[in-house]
Amino acid sequence: MLTYASYFCELVDISMQDEESNRELFRYLVTAFYLMKDNVVDIETLARAFEIKVLQSTGYGFNLDYCSSCRKKMNSSNYISLQYIGGICDQCERVNGIYINYATYNTLKYLSKISLENVYRVNLSEETKKELYKVLSLFIEQSYFRKPRSLDTLSYLTKFSEDKR
Repeated sequence: MLTYASYFCELVDISMQDEESNRELFRYLVTAFYLMKDNVVDIETLARAFEIKVLQSTGYGFNLDYCSSCRKKMNSSNYISLQYIGGICDQCERVNGIYINYATYNTLKYLSKISLENVYRVNLSEETKKELYKVLSLFIEQSYFRKPRSLDTLSYLTKFSEDKR
């Protein structure tokens, strides 16, 4: 849990300029700490939701309701453009992006819309958690001037615990 708390702090740090103020981001951080302290939510689900909220509050929110290329309304997709930070419909060209499961896309869309306080209601499969981690890590690395180091530590610890099983 300490590694996640460190990661949340580092993510807030890298997402802002020196002496910049962002009350919404601070509120998300406090909420995440509160949920961690009370142990009411799956920590990986909280981490993914927190990452989405950080991206949104710093201007890198995902466009998941409309095609990022042609602006046509979409219910779901299996492709996210890295260039346009959003979903691409089946009719548009798919370049500079990543294919994901429809379930992951819908989860990303849902987590983007719910409040962080309500993330405890979300129950994700291991496959969806892994794919969300992959997608969000990629967007975080692309969006900010440096990659969070605690994310590497977190990845190492997760891999280590999986290897022990």
